[in-house]
Amino acid sequence: MSRPFELIDPALRELIAEVRQLDPDPRLLDVLLDTYSTRYARGDDYFTSNDLAYLFAGLAAPRGGEIVRDPVCGSGRLLRAAAHRARAQGGEVRLSGADINQTARYAAAVNLALHGFHADLGKEGADTLRAGTSPIPADVIVANPPVNQRDWGHGELKDDWRWTVGVPRPGNANFAWVQHILADLMPQGRAVILLSSGAAHSSNSTDGLIRRGLLENGLVVGVVALPTWLFPHASASTALWLLAKGERPHSDQVLFADAGKLPAAKKGQRRHFAKDSAERLLQIFGEWQGLRRREGEGDPESVPWCRAARYEEIAEAGFDLTPARYVRNGGTAQLHSNDGDRNRKAELYECMDRSAAARNRVRDALESRHDYRIG
Repeated sequence: MSRPFELIDPALRELIAEVRQLDPDPRLLDVLLDTYSTRYARGDDYFTSNDLAYLFAGLAAPRGGEIVRDPVCGSGRLLRAAAHRARAQGGEVRLSGADINQTARYAAAVNLALHGFHADLGKEGADTLRAGTSPIPADVIVANPPVNQRDWGHGELKDDWRWTVGVPRPGNANFAWVQHILADLMPQGRAVILLSSGAAHSSNSTDGLIRRGLLENGLVVGVVALPTWLFPHASASTALWLLAKGERPHSDQVLFADAGKLPAAKKGQRRHFAKDSAERLLQIFGEWQGLRRREGEGDPESVPWCRAARYEEIAEAGFDLTPARYVRNGGTAQLHSNDGDRNRKAELYECMDRSAAARNRVRDALESRHDYRIG
């Protein structure tokens, strides 16, 4: 039976200790982390895969000398991918991160060290939303926070200064994470964050007002809808949001991509992008943001799964940021006839995941008791 990460930290500690005693081969730790995550992953407790980390780093495009931060660093793969990306361009970045799980922070430190990187991960585990922003803002933030996190501290944080475009609703931390990340960025900073698909189209009035505020302030650069089954333990649909502060190209538009239409391979239960598909996506978004030299093939209109939409069009759609609503089909800008079905499916998947998580918590509570009787 699977158990939450916090109940099996001793197992992770043993894994890390064994790796440190061996001839340090970074690939071995990756295999062990993947095996660990596949076996014990549940809901928000899993380690980001290497191919997804590659997408994060490519979309964020860190450059030498920049501060790169992950406020929920887990095993450190997002930081590692960002550092590798910058090094491949001939630069070095300064890494920092935090995680509420002390052992996960240790895993991140080992992971980064085995690849020749160092990060400031703080002196102890930290609940990032409650701890607030860092003393020194970051140039780049990459984050895979808990999806639809319920207990995020709304009661104690509702008057926090970070909520510049609206107080996030209780019971869902999606837009608390978005605004925390924006508050922790330099004036010209940028970020990539993974959110549930529901964050883009939720009919909740608070969510809608926050999406509107983000757009009116020119803070959303793009949204990339990801395929389902990117994670071995859940089928929930998710999306990568690209955020940026300060001046940037195309500030009156948002670039949408439906990556579910890209070729994807399947390994076991999990899907992953073909490398050429990922590279084309990164090329288009890099040129769009002005972070990559134009090579003549980065026009969003050149592929059927990507399209830029102006603020006016998004406003007419009720500030819905679901990529399928805007991506062209057959050269037209009409809405997909099955958009409603997609959105309803996404909501249903989220409800199913929450139901499964609740059922597992009850089961764990029962299994932990030694005095109960059956029948």
